[in-house]
Amino acid sequence: MKKMLSLLVSGLLIICIAGLASASNTVLTPDDVTINPDGESVSSVGASIRINTQGNYHVTLTMTDGLSAYLESSSPIAVGSSGNWASSVASLSSPSFTSNAGTYTGKLYIKGTKPGTVTVTTYSESSGDSITQSYSVYSAETVNVSVPEFPTVALPVAALLGIVFIFGRKKEGM
Repeated sequence: MKKMLSLLVSGLLIICIAGLASASNTVLTPDDVTINPDGESVSSVGASIRINTQGNYHVTLTMTDGLSAYLESSSPIAVGSSGNWASSVASLSSPSFTSNAGTYTGKLYIKGTKPGTVTVTTYSESSGDSITQSYSVYSAETVNVSVPEFPTVALPVAALLGIVFIFGRKKEGM
């Protein structure tokens, strides 16, 4: 009888755990940004641009409708400023610059009214090659943590308590 009860309890615990495991979370990668969709609040993410060969380059910011951005960095790759945001209406490009191989780091600042994508494109005027880095932008209103529904947790717990109660009464001889 004890063995049957322990197997039953083990099975119910597995059901409880499996029910909880089905909850899903929205996971953001390091290249993702969450904004408050008021059009005024600013979020930022670290950005880096790696140039592999010496040549002439420029950097362009483009974004989907409802977003604005600028790239603040050491010269020469800065694009826009806090007073001059690139938007879906007017993408911005840095002036042409000559660079040796190296990595430039900075911050990409983003604001907007809805989710979308901001793309940083580094274009080589010398070779015609380009490198694109996209940043997924989420609205704070759409990033939610899913909580398991009440029956997923409550039913197995209630069943477990019921079984303990029934077997407890049988032991008492009622």
